[in-house]
Amino acid sequence: MAATSTFNASNIPLSTPSRDIQPAPLLDSSIRPMSSSSTIVSFEPDIQAPFDAIPRHFQDRGIFKTAATQNAASDQKFTIDLSPARNGRIPDNLRHALAAAGFDEVLDFFDKVNGAYIDPIMTTLSQLTGADIHQAHKTGNLNYRLCDYSTDTADPESDNGCGAHTNYGTFTIIFQDGTPGLEMEDAENPGAWVPVPGDAAVVLAGWCAVILSGGCIKATRHRVRRTPGVRRLSAILFVAPDLDSVINGEVNVGWFKEVMGKKWRRREGNEELEGDDPTTQDSEIENLIWA
Repeated sequence: MAATSTFNASNIPLSTPSRDIQPAPLLDSSIRPMSSSSTIVSFEPDIQAPFDAIPRHFQDRGIFKTAATQNAASDQKFTIDLSPARNGRIPDNLRHALAAAGFDEVLDFFDKVNGAYIDPIMTTLSQLTGADIHQAHKTGNLNYRLCDYSTDTADPESDNGCGAHTNYGTFTIIFQDGTPGLEMEDAENPGAWVPVPGDAAVVLAGWCAVILSGGCIKATRHRVRRTPGVRRLSAILFVAPDLDSVINGEVNVGWFKEVMGKKWRRREGNEELEGDDPTTQDSEIENLIWA
């Protein structure tokens, strides 16, 4: 049985002073901090997402989300979720058919992003925290997502593309097609939103980074605003600790993800709210971490 990584957040304070650390460059000299938090940066990537191929896969997928057309509060996006494990299970005949639509370009893109950026980012986060967080990321718990903010699946009068939330994992890399709409909450001014240029790639931290860093790294709350009638595409890579990594005693990352997923389903319009539950996903996770 594989060894289980353990990290504990029971004594994390609600806020921690910044450490006097000068980490190595996160990616390259083009990175630009997006707030007082050094864990939110935009950069000009050497690797470009294949946004000419990505929309063809939504056209051919054959499953259409309609929840947002009837609920303006629901996320107004359509997704295709991939991962190295899932990709390896695609039958050869289906892979051959998908290749004609540029599927190999999509997989090659994520493979290149994985090879070029994940280890340097992990190293820099380790320097920021003073602990080797590679130890909790031995199995390659990666997920890839293609997002289509299609005008066909959205409430025509809603500007809600994706509701405000914080990702559960360690960090996320977001590539955009040039269409603005992504916004980051200012860590020092909650409720104030910083627009991200539509052509910028972004690295942001999630809840597991908070736990792994003992509160040194701040998780990044973000959202997407849409312009009615305008389509927007993005390609996203999620990096998380191994699912059997343990937080707070016997609670593992896999269970932690399930707790967050309960709120995701409601925001996506895939599950109705039962009873009076005023808690948000972020407030529920804060209570879990700092209880």
